[in-house]
Amino acid sequence: MKQLFVVAFAVGLLAAASAQQSFAQNYGGGGTGATEETILRCTELNIPKAQCNDVSVLLAERKELALKSEEKGSGTSMITTELGQMVLIIGVIAVIFGGVAGAFYMMGRNAKQVPA
Repeated sequence: MKQLFVVAFAVGLLAAASAQQSFAQNYGGGGTGATEETILRCTELNIPKAQCNDVSVLLAERKELALKSEEKGSGTSMITTELGQMVLIIGVIAVIFGGVAGAFYMMGRNAKQVPA
């Protein structure tokens, strides 16, 4: 048992020593920063200066488009739906799950117990 622990510990140390850090999204570093055009667009969209970059501008513009959109369909953001529709969906789901739970409860109450 001691040998297994020592081998596992040695493998763990070896793995930690040879690990390298990688960035899949390339956060920060590198870029030239926000351009004057981007900074002006950030002020129009009420984006804080610390978060002002091309990505945040695109996200804010996308949100505006979703709010103004009249289309409702696949891929439409939930933010475009009205509160009444969301409450209706939650109510329907609650009724479905409640009915299933109630059916199981009633089946469990009416079940005959088998002597042990």
